[in-house]
Amino acid sequence: ALKAETVLLSFSNEHGELVFRLPRGLRGLPVPIGDGVSGPVAKREKSIFIPDTRKEKRFPFQIERKLGLKPRTILAVPLMHRGDVIGVIEVVNRRGKTPFTRDDLELVEALAEPIAAAVAHARLRERSERLELEYSLFKKVSRSMGQPLRRDEVLQRILRNLKRLIPYDAASIFVLDREHDAIVSVLHSGYPRGADEKIRVKMHEGLVSMAVEKHKGIIVDDVRQDPIYVSARGRTRSELVAPMISRDRIIGVFNLESDRTGAYNRSDLRLLEAFAGQAAVAVERSYLYEEQREKKELQAELRLARTVQDFFTPKKSLTLGKYRIAGVNFPSLEVSGDYYDFFPVREGLYAFAIADVAGKGVPASLIMSSFRATVHTVGPYLTSARQIALRANQILCETVRPQDFVTAFFGVIDPATGTLTYCNAGHNPPVLLSPDGGYRLLETGGPILGVFENPPLAEGRLRLRNETLLCYTDGATEARNAADEEYGEERLVAAMQKHRELTPHRMGRAMFKALREFSGDTPQGDDVTYLVLKRKQ
Repeated sequence: ALKAETVLLSFSNEHGELVFRLPRGLRGLPVPIGDGVSGPVAKREKSIFIPDTRKEKRFPFQIERKLGLKPRTILAVPLMHRGDVIGVIEVVNRRGKTPFTRDDLELVEALAEPIAAAVAHARLRERSERLELEYSLFKKVSRSMGQPLRRDEVLQRILRNLKRLIPYDAASIFVLDREHDAIVSVLHSGYPRGADEKIRVKMHEGLVSMAVEKHKGIIVDDVRQDPIYVSARGRTRSELVAPMISRDRIIGVFNLESDRTGAYNRSDLRLLEAFAGQAAVAVERSYLYEEQREKKELQAELRLARTVQDFFTPKKSLTLGKYRIAGVNFPSLEVSGDYYDFFPVREGLYAFAIADVAGKGVPASLIMSSFRATVHTVGPYLTSARQIALRANQILCETVRPQDFVTAFFGVIDPATGTLTYCNAGHNPPVLLSPDGGYRLLETGGPILGVFENPPLAEGRLRLRNETLLCYTDGATEARNAADEEYGEERLVAAMQKHRELTPHRMGRAMFKALREFSGDTPQGDDVTYLVLKRKQ
Protein backbone atom coordinates (compact mmCIF):
# COMPACT_ATOMS: atom_id res chain seq x y z
CA ALA A 1 0.00 0.00 0.00
CA LEU A 2 1.08 3.57 -0.63
CA LYS A 3 2.28 5.27 2.57
CA ALA A 4 1.97 9.03 2.33
CA GLU A 5 2.27 11.86 4.82
CA THR A 6 -0.62 13.96 3.41
CA VAL A 7 -3.49 13.47 0.96
CA LEU A 8 -5.31 16.49 -0.48
CA LEU A 9 -8.68 15.74 -2.07
CA SER A 10 -10.62 18.37 -4.04
CA PHE A 11 -13.82 18.21 -6.11
CA SER A 12 -15.35 20.50 -8.70
CA ASN A 13 -18.46 22.47 -7.74
CA GLU A 14 -21.33 23.61 -9.97
CA HIS A 15 -19.23 26.60 -11.12
CA GLY A 16 -16.46 24.33 -12.36
CA GLU A 17 -14.13 25.40 -9.54
CA LEU A 18 -12.13 23.04 -7.37
CA VAL A 19 -12.87 23.11 -3.66
CA PHE A 20 -11.13 21.16 -0.91
CA ARG A 21 -12.81 18.09 0.58
CA LEU A 22 -9.79 16.90 2.56
CA PRO A 23 -8.22 17.79 4.94
CA ARG A 24 -11.32 18.42 7.04
CA GLY A 25 -10.20 21.88 8.15
CA LEU A 26 -10.11 23.09 4.51
CA ARG A 27 -13.46 21.58 3.47
CA GLY A 28 -15.34 23.93 1.13
CA LEU A 29 -12.44 26.33 0.52
CA PRO A 30 -11.51 27.05 -3.13
CA VAL A 31 -8.30 25.65 -4.62
CA PRO A 32 -6.23 28.51 -6.15
CA ILE A 33 -5.55 27.40 -9.70
CA GLY A 34 -2.11 28.98 -10.01
CA ASP A 35 -0.70 28.20 -6.56
CA GLY A 36 -0.51 24.43 -6.44
CA VAL A 37 -0.50 21.23 -8.45
CA SER A 38 -4.20 20.26 -8.36
CA GLY A 39 -5.34 23.15 -10.56
CA PRO A 40 -3.09 22.29 -13.53
CA VAL A 41 -4.04 18.61 -13.17
CA ALA A 42 -7.74 19.47 -13.44
CA LYS A 43 -7.14 21.85 -16.35
CA ARG A 44 -5.00 19.45 -18.39
CA GLU A 45 -6.86 16.29 -17.33
CA LYS A 46 -3.51 14.54 -16.87
CA SER A 47 -1.59 13.21 -13.90
CA ILE A 48 1.51 15.01 -12.62
CA PHE A 49 4.41 13.03 -11.15
CA ILE A 50 7.09 14.96 -9.26
CA PRO A 51 9.68 12.61 -7.71
CA ASP A 52 11.80 15.51 -6.39
CA THR A 53 10.33 19.02 -5.92
CA ARG A 54 13.80 20.56 -5.74
CA LYS A 55 14.30 19.77 -9.41
CA GLU A 56 10.81 20.96 -10.43
CA LYS A 57 10.56 24.50 -11.85
CA ARG A 58 7.02 24.43 -13.27
CA PHE A 59 5.17 24.80 -9.98
CA PRO A 60 5.84 27.18 -7.06
CA PHE A 61 4.01 24.87 -4.58
CA GLN A 62 2.60 27.93 -2.84
CA ILE A 63 -0.69 26.30 -1.81
CA GLU A 64 1.11 23.31 -0.32
CA ARG A 65 3.39 25.58 1.69
CA LYS A 66 0.43 27.72 2.82
CA LEU A 67 -0.98 24.53 4.32
CA GLY A 68 2.19 24.10 6.35
CA LEU A 69 3.54 21.32 4.17
CA LYS A 70 7.14 20.89 3.04
CA PRO A 71 6.68 19.09 -0.26
CA ARG A 72 9.53 16.79 -1.27
CA THR A 73 7.74 14.49 -3.69
CA ILE A 74 4.19 14.72 -5.12
CA LEU A 75 1.68 12.63 -7.07
CA ALA A 76 -1.48 14.30 -8.43
CA VAL A 77 -4.14 12.39 -10.41
CA PRO A 78 -7.41 13.65 -11.94
CA LEU A 79 -10.66 11.96 -10.93
CA MET A 80 -12.46 11.33 -14.22
CA HIS A 81 -16.07 10.28 -14.74
CA ARG A 82 -17.57 9.90 -18.20
CA GLY A 83 -14.89 12.07 -19.72
CA ASP A 84 -15.14 14.95 -17.23
CA VAL A 85 -12.86 15.93 -14.37
CA ILE A 86 -14.83 15.87 -11.13
CA GLY A 87 -11.88 16.21 -8.77
CA VAL A 88 -8.18 15.75 -8.05
CA ILE A 89 -6.33 13.55 -5.55
CA GLU A 90 -2.93 14.93 -4.58
CA VAL A 91 -0.52 12.85 -2.50
CA VAL A 92 2.32 14.77 -0.79
CA ASN A 93 5.51 13.17 0.57
CA ARG A 94 6.04 9.49 0.95
CA ARG A 95 6.79 8.31 4.46
CA GLY A 96 10.41 7.42 5.02
CA LYS A 97 11.57 10.39 2.93
CA THR A 98 12.00 8.26 -0.17
CA PRO A 99 10.56 9.67 -3.42
CA PHE A 100 7.42 8.39 -5.12
CA THR A 101 7.93 6.02 -8.02
CA ARG A 102 6.10 5.30 -11.24
CA ASP A 103 4.59 2.26 -9.52
CA ASP A 104 3.13 4.59 -6.90
CA LEU A 105 1.64 6.74 -9.67
CA GLU A 106 0.06 3.70 -11.31
CA LEU A 107 -1.42 2.67 -7.94
CA VAL A 108 -3.02 6.09 -7.37
CA GLU A 109 -4.31 6.16 -10.96
CA ALA A 110 -5.87 2.72 -10.41
CA LEU A 111 -7.57 3.98 -7.24
CA ALA A 112 -8.79 7.14 -8.98
CA GLU A 113 -11.35 5.36 -11.16
CA PRO A 114 -13.40 3.69 -8.35
CA ILE A 115 -13.11 6.86 -6.24
CA ALA A 116 -14.50 8.96 -9.09
CA ALA A 117 -17.33 6.46 -9.67
CA ALA A 118 -18.23 6.48 -5.97
CA VAL A 119 -18.21 10.28 -5.87
CA ALA A 120 -20.38 10.53 -8.99
CA HIS A 121 -22.85 8.01 -7.55
CA ALA A 122 -23.02 9.90 -4.24
CA ARG A 123 -23.63 13.18 -6.06
CA LEU A 124 -26.42 11.61 -8.11
CA ARG A 125 -28.06 10.27 -4.96
CA GLU A 126 -27.74 13.65 -3.19
CA ARG A 127 -29.23 15.40 -6.21
CA SER A 128 -32.15 12.95 -6.29
CA GLU A 129 -32.79 13.37 -2.56
CA ARG A 130 -32.59 17.14 -2.96
CA LEU A 131 -35.12 17.16 -5.79
CA GLU A 132 -37.43 14.91 -3.79
CA LEU A 133 -37.22 17.31 -0.81
CA GLU A 134 -37.81 20.33 -3.05
CA TYR A 135 -40.92 18.74 -4.55
CA SER A 136 -42.21 17.65 -1.13
CA LEU A 137 -41.84 21.12 0.40
CA PHE A 138 -43.21 22.87 -2.68
CA LYS A 139 -46.25 20.59 -2.60
CA LYS A 140 -46.66 21.29 1.12
CA VAL A 141 -46.57 25.04 0.50
CA SER A 142 -49.07 24.70 -2.37
CA ARG A 143 -51.47 22.84 -0.10
CA SER A 144 -51.17 25.45 2.68
CA MET A 145 -52.06 28.14 0.15
CA GLY A 146 -55.36 26.37 -0.44
CA GLN A 147 -56.25 26.97 3.20
CA PRO A 148 -57.92 30.15 4.48
CA LEU A 149 -54.81 31.61 6.09
CA ARG A 150 -53.83 35.23 6.46
CA ARG A 151 -50.97 36.62 4.41
CA ASP A 152 -48.33 36.53 7.14
CA GLU A 153 -49.26 32.98 8.17
CA VAL A 154 -48.69 31.67 4.65
CA LEU A 155 -45.45 33.67 4.23
CA GLN A 156 -44.17 32.38 7.57
CA ARG A 157 -44.77 28.80 6.40
CA ILE A 158 -42.99 29.48 3.12
CA LEU A 159 -40.00 31.02 4.92
CA ARG A 160 -39.80 28.12 7.39
CA ASN A 161 -39.87 25.48 4.63
CA LEU A 162 -37.41 27.43 2.52
CA LYS A 163 -34.74 27.29 5.25
CA ARG A 164 -34.60 23.50 4.88
CA LEU A 165 -33.41 24.00 1.28
CA ILE A 166 -31.49 27.29 1.36
CA PRO A 167 -29.78 28.01 4.72
CA TYR A 168 -29.83 31.67 5.76
CA ASP A 169 -28.89 33.73 8.82
CA ALA A 170 -31.37 36.52 8.16
CA ALA A 171 -34.39 36.78 5.90
CA SER A 172 -37.06 39.29 5.00
CA ILE A 173 -40.08 39.42 2.73
CA PHE A 174 -40.98 42.80 1.26
CA VAL A 175 -44.14 44.01 -0.45
CA LEU A 176 -44.54 47.07 -2.61
CA ASP A 177 -46.16 50.13 -1.03
CA ARG A 178 -46.58 52.23 -4.14
CA GLU A 179 -48.62 54.85 -2.29
CA HIS A 180 -45.59 55.80 -0.17
CA ASP A 181 -42.96 54.97 -2.81
CA ALA A 182 -41.37 52.28 -0.66
CA ILE A 183 -40.73 48.58 -0.34
CA VAL A 184 -41.82 47.49 3.13
CA SER A 185 -40.79 44.38 5.05
CA VAL A 186 -43.89 42.53 6.22
CA LEU A 187 -41.92 39.63 7.69
CA HIS A 188 -38.28 39.43 8.77
CA SER A 189 -36.04 37.42 11.09
CA GLY A 190 -32.39 37.36 12.10
CA TYR A 191 -31.93 41.15 12.26
CA PRO A 192 -30.79 43.03 15.39
CA ARG A 193 -33.09 45.21 17.44
CA GLY A 194 -33.54 48.68 16.07
CA ALA A 195 -33.01 47.56 12.47
CA ASP A 196 -36.67 48.03 11.49
CA GLU A 197 -36.09 51.48 10.02
CA LYS A 198 -33.22 50.20 7.86
CA ILE A 199 -35.28 47.23 6.69
CA ARG A 200 -37.92 49.62 5.33
CA VAL A 201 -36.32 50.29 1.95
CA LYS A 202 -37.06 53.24 -0.29
CA MET A 203 -38.12 52.42 -3.83
CA HIS A 204 -34.77 53.30 -5.43
CA GLU A 205 -32.19 52.12 -2.87
CA GLY A 206 -30.38 48.85 -2.23
CA LEU A 207 -30.28 45.40 -3.80
CA VAL A 208 -33.95 44.79 -3.04
CA SER A 209 -34.92 47.83 -5.09
CA MET A 210 -32.58 46.77 -7.90
CA ALA A 211 -34.35 43.39 -8.08
CA VAL A 212 -37.66 45.25 -8.47
CA GLU A 213 -36.32 47.56 -11.17
CA LYS A 214 -34.61 44.79 -13.16
CA HIS A 215 -37.42 42.26 -12.72
CA LYS A 216 -34.91 39.51 -11.88
CA GLY A 217 -33.01 37.90 -9.03
CA ILE A 218 -29.59 38.95 -7.74
CA ILE A 219 -26.70 37.02 -6.16
CA VAL A 220 -23.99 38.93 -4.28
CA ASP A 221 -21.03 36.86 -3.07
CA ASP A 222 -19.59 39.62 -0.87
CA VAL A 223 -21.79 42.59 0.04
CA ARG A 224 -18.73 44.49 1.30
CA GLN A 225 -17.62 44.81 -2.30
CA ASP A 226 -21.03 45.99 -3.57
CA PRO A 227 -21.67 49.75 -3.31
CA ILE A 228 -25.44 49.30 -3.76
CA TYR A 229 -25.84 47.15 -0.65
CA VAL A 230 -27.70 48.82 2.25
CA SER A 231 -26.52 47.26 5.52
CA ALA A 232 -29.10 46.25 8.12
CA ARG A 233 -26.81 43.81 9.98
CA GLY A 234 -23.04 43.88 10.31
CA ARG A 235 -22.42 40.13 10.00
CA THR A 236 -23.93 39.74 6.52
CA ARG A 237 -21.43 38.69 3.84
CA SER A 238 -23.55 37.37 0.97
CA GLU A 239 -27.09 38.06 -0.17
CA LEU A 240 -29.71 36.42 -2.38
CA VAL A 241 -32.67 38.44 -3.68
CA ALA A 242 -35.63 37.28 -5.80
CA PRO A 243 -38.66 39.34 -6.86
CA MET A 244 -42.17 38.03 -6.19
CA ILE A 245 -43.75 38.12 -9.65
CA SER A 246 -47.33 37.31 -10.52
CA ARG A 247 -48.42 37.61 -14.16
CA ASP A 248 -45.45 39.91 -14.97
CA ARG A 249 -46.28 42.22 -12.07
CA ILE A 250 -43.94 42.75 -9.10
CA ILE A 251 -45.73 42.04 -5.82
CA GLY A 252 -42.72 42.16 -3.53
CA VAL A 253 -39.25 40.72 -2.92
CA PHE A 254 -37.68 37.78 -1.08
CA ASN A 255 -34.32 38.56 0.56
CA LEU A 256 -31.92 36.05 2.19
CA GLU A 257 -28.62 36.95 3.90
CA SER A 258 -25.76 34.73 5.04
CA ASP A 259 -22.76 35.27 7.30
CA ARG A 260 -20.62 33.31 4.81
CA THR A 261 -18.99 34.75 1.70
CA GLY A 262 -20.24 33.13 -1.51
CA ALA A 263 -23.02 31.24 0.25
CA TYR A 264 -25.47 31.22 -2.70
CA ASN A 265 -25.42 29.98 -6.29
CA ARG A 266 -27.67 29.87 -9.36
CA SER A 267 -29.45 26.75 -8.13
CA ASP A 268 -30.38 28.56 -4.91
CA LEU A 269 -31.69 31.52 -6.92
CA ARG A 270 -33.83 29.27 -9.10
CA LEU A 271 -35.36 27.68 -6.02
CA LEU A 272 -35.91 31.01 -4.27
CA GLU A 273 -37.65 32.37 -7.37
CA ALA A 274 -40.04 29.40 -7.29
CA PHE A 275 -40.91 30.03 -3.65
CA ALA A 276 -41.19 33.76 -4.34
CA GLY A 277 -43.78 32.96 -6.99
CA GLN A 278 -45.78 31.07 -4.38
CA ALA A 279 -45.46 34.01 -2.00
CA ALA A 280 -46.75 36.41 -4.68
CA VAL A 281 -49.93 34.37 -4.98
CA ALA A 282 -50.25 34.27 -1.17
CA VAL A 283 -49.98 38.06 -0.91
CA GLU A 284 -52.51 38.74 -3.63
CA ARG A 285 -54.84 36.11 -2.20
CA SER A 286 -54.61 37.76 1.24
CA TYR A 287 -55.70 41.09 -0.21
CA LEU A 288 -58.76 39.45 -1.73
CA TYR A 289 -59.50 37.63 1.51
CA GLU A 290 -59.41 40.87 3.52
CA GLU A 291 -61.61 42.65 1.00
CA GLN A 292 -64.18 39.88 1.11
CA ARG A 293 -64.31 40.00 4.88
CA GLU A 294 -65.29 43.67 4.74
CA LYS A 295 -68.03 43.23 2.16
CA LYS A 296 -71.57 41.93 2.59
CA GLU A 297 -73.15 40.70 -0.57
CA LEU A 298 -76.77 41.58 -1.30
CA GLN A 299 -79.12 38.76 -0.39
CA ALA A 300 -80.88 38.91 -3.73
CA GLU A 301 -77.61 38.31 -5.58
CA LEU A 302 -76.76 35.44 -3.27
CA ARG A 303 -80.10 33.75 -3.78
CA LEU A 304 -79.82 34.12 -7.53
CA ALA A 305 -76.30 32.71 -7.55
CA ARG A 306 -77.40 29.81 -5.35
CA THR A 307 -80.24 29.01 -7.72
CA VAL A 308 -77.83 28.89 -10.66
CA GLN A 309 -75.38 26.77 -8.71
CA ASP A 310 -78.05 24.30 -7.59
CA PHE A 311 -79.12 23.89 -11.19
CA PHE A 312 -75.67 22.57 -12.18
CA THR A 313 -74.97 20.47 -9.08
CA PRO A 314 -75.70 16.72 -9.34
CA LYS A 315 -78.80 15.97 -7.26
CA LYS A 316 -78.76 12.20 -7.00
CA SER A 317 -76.37 9.37 -6.54
CA LEU A 318 -75.06 7.70 -9.67
CA THR A 319 -74.65 3.97 -10.17
CA LEU A 320 -71.46 2.98 -12.02
CA GLY A 321 -71.73 -0.75 -12.61
CA LYS A 322 -70.83 -2.33 -9.26
CA TYR A 323 -70.12 1.05 -7.70
CA ARG A 324 -72.12 4.00 -6.47
CA ILE A 325 -71.08 7.63 -6.08
CA ALA A 326 -72.76 10.61 -4.42
CA GLY A 327 -71.84 14.11 -3.23
CA VAL A 328 -73.25 16.61 -0.75
CA ASN A 329 -72.44 20.29 -0.30
CA PHE A 330 -73.05 22.55 2.71
CA PRO A 331 -72.15 26.18 1.89
CA SER A 332 -71.12 28.60 4.65
CA LEU A 333 -72.85 31.41 2.76
CA GLU A 334 -75.75 31.40 0.32
CA VAL A 335 -73.44 30.19 -2.40
CA SER A 336 -70.41 27.94 -2.34
CA GLY A 337 -66.90 28.03 -3.75
CA ASP A 338 -66.78 24.23 -3.52
CA TYR A 339 -67.58 21.92 -6.41
CA TYR A 340 -68.19 18.23 -6.94
CA ASP A 341 -69.29 16.38 -10.03
CA PHE A 342 -69.38 13.02 -11.82
CA PHE A 343 -70.02 12.32 -15.49
CA PRO A 344 -69.27 9.74 -18.23
CA VAL A 345 -66.19 10.01 -20.43
CA ARG A 346 -64.82 7.96 -23.30
CA GLU A 347 -64.48 4.16 -23.50
CA GLY A 348 -67.13 3.45 -20.85
CA LEU A 349 -65.24 5.23 -18.09
CA TYR A 350 -66.59 7.74 -15.56
CA ALA A 351 -64.87 10.84 -14.24
CA PHE A 352 -65.49 12.53 -10.94
CA ALA A 353 -64.05 15.66 -9.33
CA ILE A 354 -64.06 17.72 -6.17
CA ALA A 355 -62.59 21.22 -6.04
CA ASP A 356 -62.31 24.39 -3.97
CA VAL A 357 -61.79 27.96 -5.19
CA ALA A 358 -59.78 30.45 -3.14
CA GLY A 359 -62.32 32.47 -1.17
CA LYS A 360 -66.05 31.98 -0.96
CA GLY A 361 -69.34 33.69 -1.71
CA VAL A 362 -70.43 35.03 -5.10
CA PRO A 363 -66.92 35.63 -6.59
CA ALA A 364 -65.84 32.08 -5.74
CA SER A 365 -69.10 30.58 -7.00
CA LEU A 366 -68.75 32.37 -10.34
CA ILE A 367 -65.22 31.06 -10.79
CA MET A 368 -66.40 27.60 -9.80
CA SER A 369 -69.21 27.75 -12.35
CA SER A 370 -66.62 28.60 -14.99
CA PHE A 371 -64.40 25.79 -13.74
CA ARG A 372 -67.30 23.33 -13.96
CA ALA A 373 -67.98 24.41 -17.53
CA THR A 374 -64.32 23.86 -18.36
CA VAL A 375 -64.29 20.35 -16.87
CA HIS A 376 -67.51 19.40 -18.66
CA THR A 377 -66.14 20.76 -21.94
CA VAL A 378 -62.83 18.88 -21.95
CA GLY A 379 -63.54 15.94 -19.63
CA PRO A 380 -65.74 13.75 -21.86
CA TYR A 381 -63.00 13.61 -24.50
CA LEU A 382 -60.25 12.42 -22.12
CA THR A 383 -59.65 9.16 -20.27
CA SER A 384 -56.96 10.21 -17.78
CA ALA A 385 -57.36 12.15 -14.53
CA ARG A 386 -54.02 13.86 -15.16
CA GLN A 387 -55.09 14.93 -18.68
CA ILE A 388 -58.27 16.51 -17.29
CA ALA A 389 -56.27 18.36 -14.62
CA LEU A 390 -53.72 19.67 -17.14
CA ARG A 391 -56.39 20.90 -19.55
CA ALA A 392 -58.39 22.55 -16.75
CA ASN A 393 -55.22 24.26 -15.51
CA GLN A 394 -54.44 25.59 -18.99
CA ILE A 395 -57.86 27.20 -19.33
CA LEU A 396 -57.76 28.59 -15.78
CA CYS A 397 -54.38 30.25 -16.42
CA GLU A 398 -55.87 31.95 -19.46
CA THR A 399 -59.10 33.15 -17.85
CA VAL A 400 -58.74 33.93 -14.13
CA ARG A 401 -56.73 36.31 -11.99
CA PRO A 402 -53.59 35.04 -10.16
CA GLN A 403 -55.33 34.97 -6.77
CA ASP A 404 -58.27 32.95 -8.10
CA PHE A 405 -56.57 29.56 -8.03
CA VAL A 406 -58.32 26.22 -7.57
CA THR A 407 -57.42 23.09 -5.59
CA ALA A 408 -58.90 19.96 -7.13
CA PHE A 409 -58.93 16.17 -7.08
CA PHE A 410 -59.82 14.29 -10.28
CA GLY A 411 -60.57 10.61 -10.64
CA VAL A 412 -61.44 8.35 -13.58
CA ILE A 413 -62.84 4.89 -12.82
CA ASP A 414 -63.45 1.87 -15.01
CA PRO A 415 -66.69 0.37 -13.58
CA ALA A 416 -65.94 -3.00 -15.17
CA THR A 417 -62.61 -3.53 -13.38
CA GLY A 418 -62.58 -1.00 -10.56
CA THR A 419 -59.34 0.48 -11.91
CA LEU A 420 -59.03 4.10 -10.77
CA THR A 421 -56.60 6.77 -11.93
CA TYR A 422 -56.39 9.98 -9.96
CA CYS A 423 -54.57 13.32 -9.78
CA ASN A 424 -54.46 15.52 -6.68
CA ALA A 425 -53.83 19.18 -7.63
CA GLY A 426 -53.00 20.74 -4.26
CA HIS A 427 -56.23 19.47 -2.69
CA ASN A 428 -56.84 17.86 0.69
CA PRO A 429 -55.86 14.20 0.15
CA PRO A 430 -58.93 11.92 -0.06
CA VAL A 431 -59.21 8.99 2.36
CA LEU A 432 -59.28 5.40 1.04
CA LEU A 433 -60.84 3.30 3.82
CA SER A 434 -60.46 -0.49 3.93
CA PRO A 435 -63.24 -2.77 5.26
CA ASP A 436 -61.10 -3.47 8.36
CA GLY A 437 -60.94 0.25 9.20
CA GLY A 438 -57.40 0.90 7.97
CA TYR A 439 -56.85 3.77 5.56
CA ARG A 440 -54.42 5.66 3.40
CA LEU A 441 -54.39 9.10 1.77
CA LEU A 442 -54.30 9.74 -1.99
CA GLU A 443 -51.67 12.47 -2.42
CA THR A 444 -50.14 11.79 -5.84
CA GLY A 445 -50.53 14.81 -8.10
CA GLY A 446 -48.92 18.24 -7.89
CA PRO A 447 -49.52 21.95 -7.24
CA ILE A 448 -52.74 24.00 -7.36
CA LEU A 449 -54.45 24.90 -10.65
CA GLY A 450 -54.54 28.30 -12.30
CA VAL A 451 -51.08 29.52 -11.20
CA PHE A 452 -48.38 27.60 -13.08
CA GLU A 453 -48.54 27.19 -16.86
CA ASN A 454 -46.80 23.80 -16.89
CA PRO A 455 -47.30 22.25 -13.43
CA PRO A 456 -45.52 18.95 -12.62
CA LEU A 457 -48.69 16.87 -12.21
CA ALA A 458 -48.38 13.13 -11.61
CA GLU A 459 -51.05 10.42 -11.76
CA GLY A 460 -51.81 7.67 -9.24
CA ARG A 461 -53.44 4.33 -9.99
CA LEU A 462 -55.20 1.75 -7.85
CA ARG A 463 -57.95 -0.90 -8.03
CA LEU A 464 -61.03 -0.17 -5.97
CA ARG A 465 -62.44 -3.34 -4.48
CA ASN A 466 -64.36 -3.14 -1.20
CA GLU A 467 -62.75 0.10 -0.07
CA THR A 468 -64.63 3.37 0.44
CA LEU A 469 -63.23 6.56 -1.07
CA LEU A 470 -64.03 9.85 0.66
CA CYS A 471 -63.13 13.13 -1.04
CA TYR A 472 -63.71 16.36 0.87
CA THR A 473 -62.90 20.07 0.96
CA ASP A 474 -60.92 21.82 3.68
CA GLY A 475 -64.05 23.02 5.48
CA ALA A 476 -64.61 19.39 6.53
CA THR A 477 -61.46 19.39 8.70
CA GLU A 478 -60.88 23.04 9.60
CA ALA A 479 -64.19 23.69 11.38
CA ARG A 480 -63.72 24.76 15.03
CA ASN A 481 -65.77 24.47 18.19
CA ALA A 482 -66.33 26.95 21.03
CA ALA A 483 -62.98 25.97 22.59
CA ASP A 484 -61.24 26.87 19.29
CA GLU A 485 -60.31 23.23 18.64
CA GLU A 486 -60.03 22.15 15.03
CA TYR A 487 -62.09 19.17 13.85
CA GLY A 488 -59.06 17.75 12.04
CA GLU A 489 -58.28 14.74 9.91
CA GLU A 490 -58.35 12.27 12.83
CA ARG A 491 -61.99 13.03 13.70
CA LEU A 492 -62.91 12.96 10.00
CA VAL A 493 -61.50 9.44 9.61
CA ALA A 494 -63.17 8.29 12.83
CA ALA A 495 -66.57 9.49 11.55
CA MET A 496 -65.92 7.78 8.24
CA GLN A 497 -65.08 4.50 9.98
CA LYS A 498 -68.27 4.77 12.06
CA HIS A 499 -70.54 5.34 9.06
CA ARG A 500 -68.78 3.21 6.42
CA GLU A 501 -71.76 0.85 6.08
CA LEU A 502 -74.09 3.63 4.86
CA THR A 503 -74.80 4.42 1.21
CA PRO A 504 -72.60 7.20 -0.27
CA HIS A 505 -75.28 9.91 -0.01
CA ARG A 506 -76.27 9.02 3.56
CA MET A 507 -72.65 8.71 4.55
CA GLY A 508 -71.95 12.28 3.37
CA ARG A 509 -74.85 13.63 5.41
CA ALA A 510 -73.83 11.63 8.47
CA MET A 511 -70.29 13.01 8.17
CA PHE A 512 -71.62 16.58 8.18
CA LYS A 513 -73.89 15.85 11.15
CA ALA A 514 -70.88 14.63 13.14
CA LEU A 515 -69.03 17.80 12.17
CA ARG A 516 -71.88 20.05 13.34
CA GLU A 517 -72.18 18.14 16.63
CA PHE A 518 -68.51 18.93 17.22
CA SER A 519 -68.68 22.63 16.27
CA GLY A 520 -72.02 23.30 18.01
CA ASP A 521 -73.17 26.89 17.64
CA THR A 522 -69.81 28.08 16.33
CA PRO A 523 -70.42 29.71 12.91
CA GLN A 524 -69.30 27.67 9.93
CA GLY A 525 -66.24 29.46 8.49
CA ASP A 526 -65.98 27.65 5.17
CA ASP A 527 -67.96 25.54 2.74
CA VAL A 528 -68.09 21.80 3.41
CA THR A 529 -68.34 19.24 0.61
CA TYR A 530 -68.11 15.44 0.60
CA LEU A 531 -67.88 13.07 -2.36
CA VAL A 532 -68.18 9.34 -1.60
CA LEU A 533 -67.44 6.43 -3.94
CA LYS A 534 -67.88 2.81 -2.87
CA ARG A 535 -68.92 -0.63 -4.06
CA LYS A 536 -72.63 -1.40 -3.83
CA GLN A 537 -73.59 -3.70 -0.99
